[in-house]
Amino acid sequence: MNPKHPPSPKRDFLFIDESGDPGTFSPYYILGLLHVTDLSIKNLNLHLGAMRYFGSVKRELKSSRITCEQREQLLRILRDAHDHTFVRASAIYLTKNEYQGIYLTDRPDQIHDPSRFQNLMLRRLLEHHFTVYKPQSQEVELIVDRFFTSETVEGRMRLYLRHDRHGKLPSFLHITQADSRYVELLQIADWIAGAVKERFFTHKERDFADLFQYISAAKIIK
Repeated sequence: MNPKHPPSPKRDFLFIDESGDPGTFSPYYILGLLHVTDLSIKNLNLHLGAMRYFGSVKRELKSSRITCEQREQLLRILRDAHDHTFVRASAIYLTKNEYQGIYLTDRPDQIHDPSRFQNLMLRRLLEHHFTVYKPQSQEVELIVDRFFTSETVEGRMRLYLRHDRHGKLPSFLHITQADSRYVELLQIADWIAGAVKERFFTHKERDFADLFQYISAAKIIK
């Protein structure tokens, strides 16, 4: 194989997880996204496997309980993957008492609807992401952490994301829900969302080094 012409990706994978709730329990709502290809996913899994093996990491990598050392390791992995292959990260976040959009609370012209709010935020996240980064192939697969518990509601989410009136999203080959306990890259999306939570809401004093050079984060107002 000619090294000047590396193989082209055949599929993109986007992993999405949330932090906060689609109601009034938390003061924020955040979605984190990790974007890889069928080529870069191999590189990323190799790094994550080494981190688990040499660091004796046996539990799910939840952002709420990773150690400072693990946080630094994940940053190094993201930095290396970003610089040497196609791995990109995005996030959106909102402060609920500043949010002027629909579905989050009851109001005269719109009722509170958690699933529609989540659908809208998923669309906002994807629109933001694809404004900054482009698909690397003709096949794009979306994997969302399992926060739609009803098959009917899950079906509405798929239809909503596939119906792109404004032409801002790619055509998705598959839209799937999965449990982050057995999908490690969803755990990385959770870490991305957790880092955004810490930076803008819970640990503003923390040193994030150059992490946010690798996460394109946007605030949602409406």
